[in-house]
Amino acid sequence: METPYLLTTLAAALAGGVLLFSYLRRGNAGAAVPAEGSALSALGVNVRLRDVFRVAVLIEEKGKEFYLKLEARAAEPATKKLCAWLAEEEEQHRRFAQDHLDKWRPLGTHLTEWPLILERVKQEGFFAEPPPYTAPEAELAAFAIKQEIKSAEFYRLFEQAFPEAWKRSRLDRLVQEERAHEAKLRAAYPGLK
Repeated sequence: METPYLLTTLAAALAGGVLLFSYLRRGNAGAAVPAEGSALSALGVNVRLRDVFRVAVLIEEKGKEFYLKLEARAAEPATKKLCAWLAEEEEQHRRFAQDHLDKWRPLGTHLTEWPLILERVKQEGFFAEPPPYTAPEAELAAFAIKQEIKSAEFYRLFEQAFPEAWKRSRLDRLVQEERAHEAKLRAAYPGLK
């Protein structure tokens, strides 16, 4: 009788150990660092995978906010509809990035590294300030096109810096969607270069 009890206890302990290992391993994925020589490693700061997802959340939040403002400024009903759709797309992208962050153990931003990461990302144009709301619609649209190009670039750099996470996260879909957004904006504003 003692042998089955012992085997059951050992099996339960082994299963618990496997679950704990899986949980801890999953929780550390956000601490991954960019591949040596990748553009993200060249930022010159200690960027981590979770930081890249945090930047993505911020980029997509700003994108949504921008498209809602452009929707209000757009003269054509079809363009207004496009901007509302683009705002929803940006929200979906934000949720995608936030969902990845939520899978990992909570960890705040590094007090000295995070501001440096944001500054470098801004210098690269990935987190640019939009023109004022009072700018002409064409100027706002040109900014939107540029940001869609930069967003696709950002996610493509992500692929080179974190190839394993890229495969698991299916971030290539985001690159294609950002390029599709650019194409739709160019169609809505054909006079822009």
